Amino acid sequence: MKSRSNANSVALDNQLLSSGRVWTPRRGAALVAVVLVLVICWQIDDVRLSTVFQRSTAEALWSLLRGLFPPDLSFGFLRIVSRALLSTLATAIAGTFLSVLIAIPLAALSTPILWRRGILVAADEGNLGATLRAVASRVVLAFLGFLRAIPDLVWGLLFVTAVGLGSLAGTLALAVAYAGVLGRVYADAFADVDPRPLEALQATGATRGQIFLRGIWPQARPTVTAYTIYSFECCVRAASVLGFVGAGGIGYEISLSMRLFEYGQAMTLILVFVLLLASTDLVSRRLRRSLEPNPGQAEKPWRLQRASAPKHEGFASGFGRVRYLVAAAILVASFYFAGFTREHFGEAHVLGNMLRFCRGMFPLDCGKDFLIGLGPLVLQTLAISILGTLIGIAIGALLAIPATSTLILVEPDSPGERSISEGSLRWSIFCGARLALNVLRSIPDLVWVLICIVVIGIGPFAGALAIGLHTAGVLGKLYAETLEEVPRKPIEALRALGAGPFQVLSWGLWPQAKRMLASYTIVRWETNLRVSAILGLVGGGGLGQAVYNNVQLGFYARLGTLLLVIYALVMLSDWIGDSVFRRSVPT
Repeated sequence: MKSRSNANSVALDNQLLSSGRVWTPRRGAALVAVVLVLVICWQIDDVRLSTVFQRSTAEALWSLLRGLFPPDLSFGFLRIVSRALLSTLATAIAGTFLSVLIAIPLAALSTPILWRRGILVAADEGNLGATLRAVASRVVLAFLGFLRAIPDLVWGLLFVTAVGLGSLAGTLALAVAYAGVLGRVYADAFADVDPRPLEALQATGATRGQIFLRGIWPQARPTVTAYTIYSFECCVRAASVLGFVGAGGIGYEISLSMRLFEYGQAMTLILVFVLLLASTDLVSRRLRRSLEPNPGQAEKPWRLQRASAPKHEGFASGFGRVRYLVAAAILVASFYFAGFTREHFGEAHVLGNMLRFCRGMFPLDCGKDFLIGLGPLVLQTLAISILGTLIGIAIGALLAIPATSTLILVEPDSPGERSISEGSLRWSIFCGARLALNVLRSIPDLVWVLICIVVIGIGPFAGALAIGLHTAGVLGKLYAETLEEVPRKPIEALRALGAGPFQVLSWGLWPQAKRMLASYTIVRWETNLRVSAILGLVGGGGLGQAVYNNVQLGFYARLGTLLLVIYALVMLSDWIGDSVFRRSVPT
């Protein structure tokens, strides 16, 4: 039996080598292009591997690790951590609520089925009013794209400049940034509804507002609610790092502790940060599951549901009112702790400061010398995102293979003898790889930047390495889960022929998962480009450094130009991802 398995393995290897799919001119050209891009990015980011292997680097890393333990658990510092945690949660809740209030009307105005195309606007084609409404709808859609393209940390820096330090700036930054994200998602959800009820409402003479409230909103509400809960989860993550630009919360305390070399305090804050994210993920997941319809209950006729309703319906309705009251109290308290008080909006003249700040960015600074000077920073930002993504792909792929249960853990009914020690070793490798991915993913990019700066110094290489470490955790988890979710029958057939882990990966997992893996990688690079534009705020190079310097110097006209450059970069990455990479991914 064993010799037969070995023979089958040799046959699989020979077939793999003899097939024409291993090396093609297209793959050769792609490899050359990747190497060329890597070399260019290597030069732009001034990567010096000798720095990594120097004795001083090892000593700095050891000093950092030694300083992180034990964490600072003193009562005085834990009180500071509690206040920072409360500020972070208040900022996330208030920011999410404001983003929803902004996003819903903007999404309704940018919904194509209401204003630009479809049966609802077919009768008004060629009309001047219909044309103006369509143009206005496209302008709103472009405005949402601009809000979405500017990173939330840049919005945080802008609002800190406009309204001052504290949670109020972070809340306003989240409201604006996530209004762009939610507005686009809501508009897509509004556009995907069944158009037949809308046509029926239009036939009765309903207005656009009535069609939206009676026809579109009831159909899109489950999707809108589910994504809003997910958006709150993202807002918690964002609120935790907005403090790096002075917007309060846990991020501010982490930045302060790292700059003061209080690594024990930084470790405590990072642990609290990880626990906060884990708790938010758990609550968000349970809320989304609770919103999923119960098929058995949904299929019951309405009269049967009413007949089978519990006798204590009054108690249930009373409990529901209490929940709404508690939610309203939490919302009001969140706005209060987020800085929405009379002192801020009255005595501090927040609205007036914001208007003066916005006016200061116009007209934009389009001087020749300034624009030419932005060229190297744009290239550096692109190089940081590309090199960081490549580092993340390499580390994530290496960790994803042992983190894939299909490859590492042996099925109980699989052929062959297995010892207890072998099973324990496999489980240890699997759990260790998963733990490493969770740690890499849980620490934010900006914290990784501070760590890399402590170890190897300030510069774009620290930014690229920080993006690579965080991306490795994100992509490694996605890679492992994608490989585990492929159909199992081809895997079982290969194992029945005696295939080893490498053969199962090459012939069973990779052909089925490669398109999804490529899609995840492209999306992550687009995200990393946004991140690389802000790493300079903490010393990671790129456009972020120019943004920070111009804010500090009060050159707001140049700041407006930088925001347009960041917007153009993000739009370019979206176009490259949609038009070039995704179309070239083999099916």
